[in-house]
Amino acid sequence: MEAPEKSNTLPVLVVGAGVAGLTAALDLARLGIPSHLIERDGFLGGQVMRLDKLYPSDHCAFCPVWTEGAACSSHPLVTVHPLTSLEELESADGRIAAVLAERTPAVDPDSCVFCGLCRQTCESKGVAGAITLRPPALTWDPSAPPVPVLDPGLCSRCGACETVCPTKAISPSRLDSPAKNVRLEVADVIFATGFTERNPSPVAEYGQPDHPDIFTALDFETWTGEAGPNSGAVKRRSNGATPRSIAFIQCAGARDRRFLPYCSSVCCMHGLKQARWIKRRLPEASVALFYTDLRAVGKGYEGYARAAAEEGVLLVRGRPGIVFSLPQEGSTPVLALRYEDTATAKTLTAEFDMVVLNGGLAACPLPGESRLEPDRAQTCGFCREPADVAQAVVQGARSAALVAARLSAGGKL
Repeated sequence: MEAPEKSNTLPVLVVGAGVAGLTAALDLARLGIPSHLIERDGFLGGQVMRLDKLYPSDHCAFCPVWTEGAACSSHPLVTVHPLTSLEELESADGRIAAVLAERTPAVDPDSCVFCGLCRQTCESKGVAGAITLRPPALTWDPSAPPVPVLDPGLCSRCGACETVCPTKAISPSRLDSPAKNVRLEVADVIFATGFTERNPSPVAEYGQPDHPDIFTALDFETWTGEAGPNSGAVKRRSNGATPRSIAFIQCAGARDRRFLPYCSSVCCMHGLKQARWIKRRLPEASVALFYTDLRAVGKGYEGYARAAAEEGVLLVRGRPGIVFSLPQEGSTPVLALRYEDTATAKTLTAEFDMVVLNGGLAACPLPGESRLEPDRAQTCGFCREPADVAQAVVQGARSAALVAARLSAGGKL
């Protein structure tokens, strides 16, 4: 397939800069097709940047995604738009017009010297988490330090960080600056908007969502990650103690008509990965994974699941019907799980120090898709169907190939 000449080709709009979007943008660039890659966050990589390790190899999640992000940022045919969302999308007579809303970053990456004074000042005022460090979105140099990112929901706009910044790189007032609208004419659109982790509070049997020792899967990933607040140590959030027992509840809110009526697909392997790493860090801890059906369908995935059992992870077929707190005098309450073990047909109660709820993953909506002609939208990654990293990469490449083929055929297939 011959790539269209750059001079005769409008750019392609890629919505979302997770692994699927990064793959699509780079594959288009390798074919000589320019693209605009937009990302609502201030960094590239999407949800994978929240992961500590990737199954089944258990290698670092950051490294391969960072390489792809850096390649996108430096490629002359890829224009990266961080802190940008798609507002409008219209298609008529084979032409597509997109209106983007670009937000001003609260921290100027070119002025930031990575001294850390802003975050230290913010934390000294008791506002933990308002300023975080994330990978830089727009630099090729992998040795460049991450720039601070302000959370608009947690930032109080007190201005203390701006006062201590030696280069005046940070300004909380920029969080409230109106977005700038940019209008683009594009040849095609690829949606790679990814997923969000839903709060499981509507599913009342899984306990109080604000209980310090009940985690969602991605919260637990951050809490125990080697780059997280505990530098890889496994601690209870309630008292900082080392847990003696941890339960992973799969399908927590998924395959449930009250919440998410489908299987999120990736949660079994994600839970197995987390359980294995807990056993490696805390060999004496009791780790149990409660599942409905164990979905391990990728290359090497079944062996990965068997290895978890061999390493001491207890695999229990049966979803707990209720999670509740058992108060104990003089100590932090432990959590009790009431469940049926479907292999033995017995109803049991077990106690755990920590509980991880895994399964509440929902695809992000596709903005503006309904305004396109019926066959114009390409979707890839989790917004197309529940997909793990390997599947999302393949789907991103597929979308780029289909768009390139359509452009080569004069906009028709």
